Amino acid sequence: MDTTQPDLINASASESSVPNASNDAGSSSNSDAPAMSKSERIRRYIQAHPEARNTEIVAALEEHGIKYQDVGNVRSQEKRKAAKKSAPSKRRRQVAAVPEPAATPNAPSAPAPTTGAVSMETLQAGAEFVKQAGGIDQAEAILALIRQIQSV
Repeated sequence: MDTTQPDLINASASESSVPNASNDAGSSSNSDAPAMSKSERIRRYIQAHPEARNTEIVAALEEHGIKYQDVGNVRSQEKRKAAKKSAPSKRRRQVAAVPEPAATPNAPSAPAPTTGAVSMETLQAGAEFVKQAGGIDQAEAILALIRQIQSV
């Protein structure tokens, strides 16, 4: 955990000393090494230490002026970004799933016309029909076609 922390501190210490030197020397070195923002420091620390808690991050980076609130804000922004990336795929799946239930209301209407008990011969004939059709779904499709033809 401490192996990458000195890199962050050293990188920021050299960056913080560069602007002071650039004020004395000129603006050429300032454009070469822009100062790292607090948010960027926090993001880099989180990448290096994904299991670190907010208080640990604040303790490690407090010399750079990072507060507990800063860490919380960065983490919440990262969660929002992750949610936005995953949200469109969920919406597409829901839209694709909507037409499927529309086909099922036709299935419950098929058993409704039958009233009373069904004989064993009728059951066997129905089972044979389903077997010849290639399955229940195909048999239902055939029955739906027959209903359409009869209604015309």
